Amino acid sequence: MTKSTEPRFFNRELSWMEFNQRVLDEALDQSIPLIERLKFLAITASNLDEFFMVRVGSLQALSRQSGSRLDPAGMTPEEQLTAVCSRARQMVEQQYRCYQEELEPRLTMLGIRRLRPADLSEKQLKIAEQVFDQEIFPVLTPIALTCPEDFPLVVNHTISLFVELSPDNKPDAPVDGATLRFAMIPFGRTRNRFITLPSELGYSYLLLEDLVGIFVERLFIGQQVLDCVPFRMSRNADMAIREDQASDLLTEMQEILDARRQSECVRLEISSAVSPTALAFLSQATKVGERETFAVGGPIDLSAFMRLCDLQGYDAHRYEAWPPRSSPQIDPTESMFDTIAKRDVLLCHPYESFEPVVRLLEDAADDPDVIAIKQTLYRTSRNSPIVAALKRAALNGKHVTAVVELKARFDEARNIHWARDLEQAEVQVIYGVKGLKTHAKVCLIARREPQGVVRYVHFGTGNYNEITSRLYGDISYMSCSEDLGADASAFFNAVTGYSQPQAFRKIDAA
Repeated sequence: MTKSTEPRFFNRELSWMEFNQRVLDEALDQSIPLIERLKFLAITASNLDEFFMVRVGSLQALSRQSGSRLDPAGMTPEEQLTAVCSRARQMVEQQYRCYQEELEPRLTMLGIRRLRPADLSEKQLKIAEQVFDQEIFPVLTPIALTCPEDFPLVVNHTISLFVELSPDNKPDAPVDGATLRFAMIPFGRTRNRFITLPSELGYSYLLLEDLVGIFVERLFIGQQVLDCVPFRMSRNADMAIREDQASDLLTEMQEILDARRQSECVRLEISSAVSPTALAFLSQATKVGERETFAVGGPIDLSAFMRLCDLQGYDAHRYEAWPPRSSPQIDPTESMFDTIAKRDVLLCHPYESFEPVVRLLEDAADDPDVIAIKQTLYRTSRNSPIVAALKRAALNGKHVTAVVELKARFDEARNIHWARDLEQAEVQVIYGVKGLKTHAKVCLIARREPQGVVRYVHFGTGNYNEITSRLYGDISYMSCSEDLGADASAFFNAVTGYSQPQAFRKIDAA
C-alpha cells in the first residue's frame, strides 16, 4: 500500500477565495433575479476589499519577517501571496465579465442606465455641467505630483483621478516619460459617486469620475490634459494592539486606526486605459508591484453598485420580500417584563422580528423598578436604538454597564464613538477582556419586584443590531430563569472584573 502524497491541509487564504467564488457564482446564476445578482456581485467586491486589507497585508508582513516559514499546507508567505494574487486576478476578471457582459446590458434594458460621456444628450450635458460647476468644482483640489517620493497620502478605498499633463502645453511638443507632468484629483469620502441625470424612462446616472473627466481641463487652466484615469488604493489594516503593553486600550485603538490611514498600500486598482508611463509613476509612488496591481476594464470599486440595489420600482427583479413576523408569544400591549415573567421567549431572526429585543431595553430604560442593566456591544447600527436606550437608562439614574468590544474588525471607529458617547451619559464602559474578543451577546436587567430582585436576561447569537437582524439567521432567547440570571451575572463578573470564569449552571463559554 503506497502512502498518499496529498497534503493533509489546504491553504486557508485560497480556501477563503473559493468561499468568495461561491458568492460570485450567485451573481453569475441567470435564474436569480437581476437586482439580487448585482447585489451578490457588489458583496464579492466588498469581501475582496477586506481580504486584501487584512489577509494580504498580513501575508506581506509575514513575508518580510519570517521569510520561508511554512503554513500547515506547506506554503511560504511569498508562495501564498503569489497564489492568492493570481487567484484574485482570475476572480476580478470574472467579476468584470459578469458586470459588463451580463448585468449592465440587462440593467440598461430594465431602465437602469449608466451613461458614458459620449451618451449624453445636449440637455443632459448641460445639467451635468451645472452639477460640476455648482457642486463638484468648488470641492475638488488638484494636487501636482512632482516626483513619486512626494506622493500625497491617499485615503484608503477612495477614488482618485490620475492626470497626465503635457510638458510645456504645446500640442506638438515631444512627449516621453521623462518630460510628462502628473497630477491627481482625490475625491475623498464625501462625494456621491452616482450623478443622477434626467431621462425619459427609468434611472440614468453618470459616474463621478466620468463627470470630472469631461470638465477636467477647468481644474488645470492653461494646461494641456493628455489623459486622466481613475485609481484606488487598498491599505494594510492588519494591525493589532499589544495589549500586554497597552495602558489605555481606547487610546491604543485610536492609534491603530490612525496607523491604518498611513499604512502601506497592499493593492492598486486602476483603469486599464492607463498609459505605461503613468502606471510606472504610480507603481513607484505607491510601492506596489505588478503582482498586486489590478488594471480593470470597467468601473473601479464594484461594491459601490450596491447603491443601485436600493432603487425603488424594481421589485419584480428582486427576491420576494419576507418581512419579519411578530412573534405570537408576545403581546405588544403589555410590558416585555410581564411577557417574559409568564414564559421564556425564543425568537428566530430574521423570520421573527427583532423589535421585542429593542423594546426590552427601551422598557428597562424607562421602568422605575429597573435598577441595573449590563450589556455587551460588539457591532451596532449607525443610529442604534439600543445604545440610545442604555444612555436614557443611565440618565434616569439606573446603574448601566456596557462591555464595548473595541476590537470588532472595521467597526472599531464606530465602537470608539459609541464608547465615548455612552461615557458622556454616565454609562460605565468596559473595553472587553485583555487578549480576547468579547463576542458574546448577553444582556442582563436587574428589576426590583415584590418577591425581591429578579434578573431578566437576553442571550443572542447575533449582534445587537436591528438592521442586520433582518438579514442574518440568528436566535434570541429571553428569560427570567434564576439559573440563567445567575449565569449572566457570573459571565459579566468574569468579563468586567478579575473573577475567574465560574462553573455555569446552564450556559457555556468558549
